[in-house]
Amino acid sequence: MMETATQDTYKAPRDEGEYARLHTQHELVKAAMGGKLLLAPVDLSGADLRVLDSGTAQALWPLDLARQLRPTAAVVGTDIAPQHFPPEEARPANLTLAVHSIFEPWPASMRGAFDAVHQRFVLAACTSQAQAAAAVAELFACVRPGGWIELHEGNMVVVRNEGSQHAAMARFRDVAVAAWASIGQLPDPGPRVGQWLRDAGAVDVVESVQVIKLGPEAESKQDGDRALAMLLHMLDGMKNMVGGRPGHPSMHDFDKLKVDLVKEVEEVGNFWQYHLAYGRKPERY
Repeated sequence: MMETATQDTYKAPRDEGEYARLHTQHELVKAAMGGKLLLAPVDLSGADLRVLDSGTAQALWPLDLARQLRPTAAVVGTDIAPQHFPPEEARPANLTLAVHSIFEPWPASMRGAFDAVHQRFVLAACTSQAQAAAAVAELFACVRPGGWIELHEGNMVVVRNEGSQHAAMARFRDVAVAAWASIGQLPDPGPRVGQWLRDAGAVDVVESVQVIKLGPEAESKQDGDRALAMLLHMLDGMKNMVGGRPGHPSMHDFDKLKVDLVKEVEEVGNFWQYHLAYGRKPERY
């Protein structure tokens, strides 16, 4: 996997705002999982454990995991943009980062090689459900027999609370869905990930909806503020992507939505949710 062979097809902005969003998202998802990095029942104590994180971005997840594992364990993170990987001196010795796209076949050396495979909020980059299902099947090929795969994906189409008190969140949802449609990508892969795992051959599939609480719905003001900050980073990213373009809000309208969203969330709260599914590859596969 040469670092110049894969095109960077990431459609969201690669800027400090996006990196701040990814960092906040990582902490919020981890908190929603009770501090865990995986819900799949993977034994993380093994000296020879091998873990793959696909779509690793800044490698926040594998960096966190690698520091918890034995030095002899191996964690591999892959992404399409190596320029955004942390510098080598900031990586634990048991972490390797490499270039790979979910739209390309995985190398033979990685097929059936990992005790656990993880991917988070990547399938929205697919242009169709068929492409997403194929990407899941390819990723599942990297799981060793008896190993586990865990996927996290969102659903922009759904707002947990709607109605007159939540008009700004409904507008945020509509803007997000339109923005993703404009770049030909999926706004709602989350509800389908469990079935895609089953179609790929996974057994013992478990599905759940994970909830990130906004504003006064959150257990603490800090958690509510962090969740709101992530939404605002998403809104800023969409403004950079489509603001002022035909069929999308003007820059002024984006600014107005941001003000309304902050006021509404701080007053009545809401929920941001995503889908999580994990499954096991049969021993005889």
